[in-house]
Formats: sequence, C-alpha cells, structure tokens
Amino acid sequence: MPKFGITLPKMDDVFKSHPKPDVTKDLMAKYRLRAIDILQNIMPAKIIDIENLINQEKDSSSPFYTGQVFEAAYSAPKLIQPALIVDENENKGSGESSLTDKPIMPADITTCSTTGEEKPQDVRIGQHWFEVVKVNKNQMKCNEIVFKELEELHMLAQDLKVWLEMEIPVVEDGNSFGADVQAHLISQLTEAYKKSNTMQNGVRAHHGDRLKLATDWAKYPNFEDYAAAIANSDRFDHFLIRSFLRSILQLYAGLLTKFEKNWTKVINPKGTHETGGMY
Repeated sequence: MPKFGITLPKMDDVFKSHPKPDVTKDLMAKYRLRAIDILQNIMPAKIIDIENLINQEKDSSSPFYTGQVFEAAYSAPKLIQPALIVDENENKGSGESSLTDKPIMPADITTCSTTGEEKPQDVRIGQHWFEVVKVNKNQMKCNEIVFKELEELHMLAQDLKVWLEMEIPVVEDGNSFGADVQAHLISQLTEAYKKSNTMQNGVRAHHGDRLKLATDWAKYPNFEDYAAAIANSDRFDHFLIRSFLRSILQLYAGLLTKFEKNWTKVINPKGTHETGGMY
C-alpha cells in the first residue's frame, strides 16, 4: 500500500475519467437485445416445448409415458454375472481366442474344478464385486432431456438478471415503487435458477441411488429386497422427473407473466417518459 501521509486519493472523478466509459453501455445494449429475445421468443417457445413433453405422458412411445414404470426396466431389475465370451471368427487360425467388448469375468475370481483345471466361465463362491446391474436406459433418456431443460432455464434466468440489474435507477428517497418491482423480479430470477440447481441435483441423484443399492446387492446377493428397492427407486425417479417438468413450466409461466404484467414499472421505474430505449 502506498503511503500518502495526510493526503488521500480523491474519489470524486472516478466515473468522469475512467478509461473505458462505454463498457457498461455496450453491455446494456447487448443484454437489452438478449432480454427482448428471451421475453418475446425464447420463453414462450419453452412453455410450448415443456407442455409438449408433459403431454407425452399419454404417448406409449415416449420415455415420459406413465406406463413405463410397469415395464421390465422399472419393475424387474436383475443382478447378472458377466461371462467370458470367445469370438471364434476373429483371429481365426492364429490359435488365439479373443474377447468381445462385453463385460469380462476377471481371472482372479475363477474357480477350479475337482480335477484342478481352471474354468474361467465358473463363478467364485462368496462375496465379490463383478456383477452387473444394467442401467435404466429409459430413465437416462428422461434425465438427459430434463437436465438440458434445467441448464437452459438457469442460463436464461441469469441473462435476464444481468440485464435487469443494470436497469435499476438511481437510489433515492420517494417514488421507488418501480425499483421495488425490479428488485422483486430480480429475486424471482434468483429463485428460479436456484430451483433449477436443486432439480439438477435431484436428476443426478438417480445414478448415485442406484449405485449404492447395486453395490450392496452385489455384496449381499441373497437379499431379494435389493431388486425391489432399485425398482421402487427408478419408479420414484420417473415420477420425480415428470414433476420437474411441471416445475419448469411453472417457473417459465410465472416469470413471463410477472414481467408482462409489471412491464411499465420494469422499463420505467420512476414513472418518467424516458424508458431508456427498451423498444
């Protein structure tokens, strides 16, 4: 820190002489255009898209179909042991056999027959960790779609917040209702992307929940409750992902409605005739 004695730097002219006077104006122009596009085009289109996804609950070909939870992927998960697969066509004549890209039974869990000969296709008795529980492919499709929607919701809310923060007028006593409306909408945008983060964590938990149940099932394969636990977990996740679609719809519709109904106060918070050129 420089030492100035009793003389301190003056702050009066900070915003009169800074070297890049147009940086905030350029940013404002960019995000005003972005806000116009979001409010006029993107959000209404998103509402239609989310409604279409919700309507797919009645379509048997859709991953969001409510009847999916009665399919085998949700009702009958299985714990299987990978097998040693020999491809007899490959390396033909070389005297060697090759393995396919399917799961392989590692050599250290093979057993020996009564004659002492190793049989790689056999299964070791006791606890081991080489079983396979297949992923729920339908749920992964649902997760992929909703995760993408949540990411986009988060970014759209952030972009609107960047713009609206710059629209807040000079803080002064009196006539602050419009600024209060802006502050309220900023808090709503903040709440929207926080909720999107929470829902993303809910989507991510699908694999973590299955991982815990499947590893315990492999450790204690005689407990049939693990199959039911995974089935119930997957079924709940399918219900949860469809619930998230409704939450996303609610956030988009709520934000768009609040902006539309309070638009005058948003762009003209002091009630003057100068709107700042939003349109």
